[in-house]
Amino acid sequence: MSDLAITSAQQNEVADVLKEKLIDAEYKIWKKNTPYLYDVVMTHALEWPSLTCQWLPTVKNAGAKANEHSMLLGTHTAADEQNYLMVASCNLPKDDVVIDQRTNKENDIKNDNEAANPEASKAASAYNEDKKEVGGFGHASSNIGKIEIRMKVKHEGEVNRARYMPQNHFIVATRGPGPELYVFDLTKHPSFPTEGSVFSPQVVCCGHTQEGYAMAWSKLKEGHLLSGSDDTTVCLFDINAGAAMSTEKTGRQVQPQATFKGHTKVVTDVDWHCKDANLFASVSDDLTIRLWDTREPQKAVHVVESGHSKDVNCVAFNPINEFLLATGSSDSTVALWDIRNLKSRTQTLSGHTDAVFMIDWAPFNESILASCSADRRVGIWDLSRIGMEQSPEDAEDGPPELLFLHGGHTASVSDFSWNENDPWTLCSVSEDNVLQVWHIAEEIYAGGDEEEDSSGEGEDKLLGDDDLE
Repeated sequence: MSDLAITSAQQNEVADVLKEKLIDAEYKIWKKNTPYLYDVVMTHALEWPSLTCQWLPTVKNAGAKANEHSMLLGTHTAADEQNYLMVASCNLPKDDVVIDQRTNKENDIKNDNEAANPEASKAASAYNEDKKEVGGFGHASSNIGKIEIRMKVKHEGEVNRARYMPQNHFIVATRGPGPELYVFDLTKHPSFPTEGSVFSPQVVCCGHTQEGYAMAWSKLKEGHLLSGSDDTTVCLFDINAGAAMSTEKTGRQVQPQATFKGHTKVVTDVDWHCKDANLFASVSDDLTIRLWDTREPQKAVHVVESGHSKDVNCVAFNPINEFLLATGSSDSTVALWDIRNLKSRTQTLSGHTDAVFMIDWAPFNESILASCSADRRVGIWDLSRIGMEQSPEDAEDGPPELLFLHGGHTASVSDFSWNENDPWTLCSVSEDNVLQVWHIAEEIYAGGDEEEDSSGEGEDKLLGDDDLE
């Protein structure tokens, strides 16, 4: 038995090594092909992994060639290290700036495509092996591509999720390892903690008995905050209930306006409807999708039993089409639903190879949806392409609606966010401390090019077999 055990352990070790080699090979192929896939791509190594990311709505002028955008991040530190809610700045090129793809002899592409495409002779990207960073956009302007942490607020435990309130981006809600939700007014905190300062949220939302990730602000009712938890319930808070925002160290405690019970396992995500201020959806490890009316917390308005074959991890209402709902699951699919008829899904989006963690609709186009997964990919889907004819060669890369697969991460992708001020620009974070900011090449999403394939792999001769799956 011991010999068998050793053999089994050795096999697992060999499998892990082979997996690491495959991931590394895929990453190097992706890195060499970035000029064909992106107009902008930057990688930043964070000190600690961030489980959350969200672009803030503010944009500042950062010179003639760049704008300064901001984003929310968090930390997931080692046991004894302080955690923080963070605000980072990221300088992106203005629309009319041409980015210089810096030459790097080590990464120069030497093959027959050089004559056909002069850009192939340029470096795919400047890659710093020590920092493990892809950058090099500083040639266009010294401050383009610059990512800096501008604010740190002490947080109790890791930041599972952080989201700003749509009506006031200085108000930020977070989830940590405890059952409470914390609400911070960033205007009441210094840019960096002073010595001896303590964890001091302005509001503490109490009502759950276990931790969770699910959280969503209402865009239609200021201060209304939904949360789901491992305790199987959904709570609705009004952070404006009672006294004004507290300046006390402990924070003002708020109890839920309503508690929604119906799920039998962990509530993984919640989302508000775009037009009906009383309607929201919740999903769970119990495989169900539930629609609720905040005025009737006793029972869900509608329940979809077995919405997926495995845990349902995420849900998102389309921000423009009021009848369209999307869900993502550990079964590796994204499902589309018409809330007028929830007897069966309208479409299944298949392209990921592992659990789908997050989904989010593009704010600028009702047909565009993105998803991130444990398969190290962020997928971008174009629903207007569903049913389009494909050549057998294109079909190998995925269905026609799979517009693009971002292959820059080498670990599971925890979260991503669309930039509302810079269409087609996203940020994404993975479990290996990496933050990436990227804008896919215009040729890919502009359409009308028969050579463009479904996953954005525009130059087949340059891409390896294992690239971008």
